[in-house]
Amino acid sequence: MSIDLTFLAQIVVFITMVWVLWKLLYGPLNSLMEARSGRIAEGLAAAEAGLEAKALADVEAAKQLEAARKKAHDIIAAAEKRAAEINEEALNRSRVEAEGILDAAREEVNAEVARARQTLRKEVADIAMLAASQVVEAELDASRHGKLIDGIVAKGFGNA
Repeated sequence: MSIDLTFLAQIVVFITMVWVLWKLLYGPLNSLMEARSGRIAEGLAAAEAGLEAKALADVEAAKQLEAARKKAHDIIAAAEKRAAEINEEALNRSRVEAEGILDAAREEVNAEVARARQTLRKEVADIAMLAASQVVEAELDASRHGKLIDGIVAKGFGNA
């Protein structure tokens, strides 16, 4: 096995070619691959950070939603309570007003009854006076009438 000059030239050309390819192709290609790997790693890290941020935002949104539901429930409860209070106040006012109307009606009825009694008493007195005067006229003549008046005057004014 003899090594001749062509073989040595081929080895030199091969090594030179490897070196040139390394400098011009493999080196830049390796740098680009590493840069791309770095960007992919950054993208994956950003995506993972985004997922974590989304999870935190979902938790926060759920808390805020629950707080809003609780607040809405409290507002509704307060509104229902106020509505019940207003209803109760209106019911009490209407009861007081109804009592006032009933009291006024009772007073009016009592006044009307009193007027009717007074009118009835006056009419009964008038009827009694009319009946008494007719009985007296029929029973008494002028002489008896004079004696009766003198007797009444004597009894009533005799003591005075």
